[in-house]
Amino acid sequence: MAENGILLFKNKKQDDLETREETPSGESFWSSWRETLVVSASFMSAYTAYLALQSLQSSLNQEQGLGVVSLACLYGTVILSGILTPPFIRLVGPKWTLVIAWVCHCVYTASNFYPTWATLIPASILLGAIAGPMWTSQGLYITASGMRLSKISGEKLHAVLSKLNGVFFMCYECTQVTGNLISSLVLKQGSLTDSDNVTQICGADDCPTSGNTTTELAEPEPHIVYTLLGIFLACDVIALVLTLLFLPPFQKTPTSEDSTEQPLGMGRTLLSWFTALSDPKLLLLVMFFLSSAMSQGILFADYTKAFISCSLGVSMVGYVMACHGVVTALVAIVTSQAAKYTGRYVLFGVCIVCNAAMLLTLVLWKPRSDFIGPIFIIPSLWGIAIGIFHTQFNALVGLMFPEKQEAAFANFHTWNAIGFTITFAYGGALCVRAKLYVCLVLFALGSLGYLLAEVIYLRQTHSARAESSREKASNSSEEF
Repeated sequence: MAENGILLFKNKKQDDLETREETPSGESFWSSWRETLVVSASFMSAYTAYLALQSLQSSLNQEQGLGVVSLACLYGTVILSGILTPPFIRLVGPKWTLVIAWVCHCVYTASNFYPTWATLIPASILLGAIAGPMWTSQGLYITASGMRLSKISGEKLHAVLSKLNGVFFMCYECTQVTGNLISSLVLKQGSLTDSDNVTQICGADDCPTSGNTTTELAEPEPHIVYTLLGIFLACDVIALVLTLLFLPPFQKTPTSEDSTEQPLGMGRTLLSWFTALSDPKLLLLVMFFLSSAMSQGILFADYTKAFISCSLGVSMVGYVMACHGVVTALVAIVTSQAAKYTGRYVLFGVCIVCNAAMLLTLVLWKPRSDFIGPIFIIPSLWGIAIGIFHTQFNALVGLMFPEKQEAAFANFHTWNAIGFTITFAYGGALCVRAKLYVCLVLFALGSLGYLLAEVIYLRQTHSARAESSREKASNSSEEF
């Protein structure tokens, strides 16, 4: 959030402005693109390891539910980290926030070599604590690059932000493919086999109290696990090196809030996070952020267990979700390019329809082991919605809240984390069908909130333009 280690650069502000004025626009163009590409590549490398490892926690660390508890601790900490992000970024700056984040990822992956309550839980809490600053730094880099490119090219800001976010989230979604394929191919080398006692009741009727036997994985040999973890740790190190060597220090944009030059105390930071919700647009978007994250949580937690593992076995999860990752990555890059032609309204309309349709499909459809086509098709179609969500959410926040980006991004990531946490928290208490109904209702409310936020934004934009026109007319009359 409050970016760029401003205290370190405050005395050089005038020099930086003069330098930028003398810099050719072509150099600024490629510099902005370099920031986006380096951030994208580093996230792709780190999340190839993290997302795959996250999906394996319940299988690799089954004893006393250590893996599941570690994920709960991780996401619970993410909620708090989003609220407390501003002072951290003000202290170290966005670049060093990302460097620290990749170090935390290395620690998290390394803790899985010897997973105990004393190693994995603290590492999970540490990773959750850095998540808010990390994602906010990502949003700040992409938004600042988009603002510079918009001024250089003359394109509309939303179109440029959609393009840059499309590149980033294409790389990010590719981690669903790379991570799942790496884990499947490595674990396949061992004696990992599915249990014969698969869940008897599949689909939306899967309930924690239905007496189903749970799909389980025989734990692979230690050397196979160590090989997999070694590959994942190497991915984390690559992300660290890319950020250290190739990512330039963050450059504050002219539209960033002036208050970022004044360090805030913890109390004022919390106040800034909550007061940001006084903006009716952000308040209306909260449910949209929350319900979208809940629907993704259902896909990654409940769909993989009650629909894929139940009917096809756990060994197929990686392959099915790799298909989802391919579609999501393609949609992210295609829609980012199409945004300047279609506008965000069409894109959000498509993803709202797709997301609601997939949730309804899971309510009505029952998976069968002899008809596997839909099991691959559903997460692939869901990838259309998620790919658009990922690219357009960041663009939407950067567009609607240019004067308070840090607080807005912090709210976005915090409510996103709350949505995932809610889904995982009541996972062992509700049937899948009940979770789907809850998500559908909240998503309908969230979609309505998004529409109302757009209406308010349009009115504010028109009012600002009218005021600007009146000022210009007044100035012109005074000259004559």
